[in-house]
Amino acid sequence: MIKNTIYLLLTFLLFFACNQPKNNAVDELISLEEFMSVAVDNVDAQVTVSGMVNHVCSHSGRRCFIVDSTGQISVRVEAAGEIENFGKELIGSKIKVDGLIKEVRLMADEIDEMEQEHIAEHPDEAEATGEHCSAEMANINKMREWMKVNGKNYYSIFYIDGLSYELVQ
Repeated sequence: MIKNTIYLLLTFLLFFACNQPKNNAVDELISLEEFMSVAVDNVDAQVTVSGMVNHVCSHSGRRCFIVDSTGQISVRVEAAGEIENFGKELIGSKIKVDGLIKEVRLMADEIDEMEQEHIAEHPDEAEATGEHCSAEMANINKMREWMKVNGKNYYSIFYIDGLSYELVQ
């Protein structure tokens, strides 16, 4: 009797666990600051963000960067879905992007390699000041600090595979 009850209970649990709807989307338009907060728990979820285009890659136009109103937060948007490319004329325009949250992880050894390459390419920085103080080194140090604070052996870079976009007035 107890055995049958346990089997019945397990069957119900499996049924309800497997039939829960997945909330795999961030439902409303969110700021780029909110994007940075929700991205870690929502990789591959659909999202809608808006920002000002401050750069379009010149070779193919398949990538642009949008920034918030302060210019402090920047998010890369890759052309996917209905987007063939981003035109240079978008620079300075505000757009709303619908897309999927994606993540690239830079492992600690890759970051070490980036640092060594930078040192090799800019040996005069260390000779002149005894340290490397360029923006690239500052970024590398920020990555390491984030990894330390978060107890990770990688640094996450979140971006959006843009499925569609529209100009915002």
